[in-house]
Amino acid sequence: MKLVLAGTGTFSSKIFKSLIDNENFEVLALVSQPNNKLDRNKQPILTEVAKLAYENNIKLFQPAKIKEVYDELAALDMDFFITASFGQFIPNSVLKLPKIMPLNVHGSLLEKYRGAAPVQYAFLNNDDKTGITLIEMVDKMDAGDMLGKAEVKIEKDDTALEIFDKLANVTVKNLPKWLNNIYSNNYIREMQDESKVTFAPKIPNEMAEIFATNTCDEALAKIRAFNDQPGAFIMQNNKRLKIFRATKDKVKTPLNIKFSDGILYLTEYQFEGKKKISHEI
Repeated sequence: MKLVLAGTGTFSSKIFKSLIDNENFEVLALVSQPNNKLDRNKQPILTEVAKLAYENNIKLFQPAKIKEVYDELAALDMDFFITASFGQFIPNSVLKLPKIMPLNVHGSLLEKYRGAAPVQYAFLNNDDKTGITLIEMVDKMDAGDMLGKAEVKIEKDDTALEIFDKLANVTVKNLPKWLNNIYSNNYIREMQDESKVTFAPKIPNEMAEIFATNTCDEALAKIRAFNDQPGAFIMQNNKRLKIFRATKDKVKTPLNIKFSDGILYLTEYQFEGKKKISHEI
């Protein structure tokens, strides 16, 4: 089974690594966003998927827009084109390239949370579960038929980081089985019910700000949602204090913040211009 895989970060890389290591699949190429971040020496920092390509000697494409490498992708004899947290719109011309199907691993239980930030919205809405949905890609965002689902429980102390890891793990467990079923034409296709659709649009940085007037639960929801990025923050003395983890339980930590209905005890945080601080609890 011949695959072309498109993704960028750790979530994508973990899933793709499992497919590369699986003898039932041949990964013809990896596609990643460009290396947009720079290190302290102003050298490009490779995306996690770019690192994976170099480590496994796999052809790598990093276009600003995927249509720029259409001809190169068209030359590949792929059965499936699979995206996972890629971050680019895929035009119809590319969707038509795989011999069997273009697929997307989406980080929610569709029809809930179509869009770029499903994990974050699950926390913002205090959901107790989330999951992944494998869908056929169409020219409408996250609107394709559903071909596989797997649930993940959101535990009390989970943040976006833990959920991304859980979602990657459940994808690693289920995706090979789903691909084999589709390849052998032994699967169930479920259309999405448009009346049940909700959206999870891209998170603007300012949405991550929390205020002393918030309740503890409101502040905690943002802290948990934005742990991965961009980091929830509160302004103190005209400077940002990023908060990555906190609890309502009274624990021994040198920093706490009073909100409208109580106190949050900070266990992982970062003052502007300083290193991140973590406390065991």
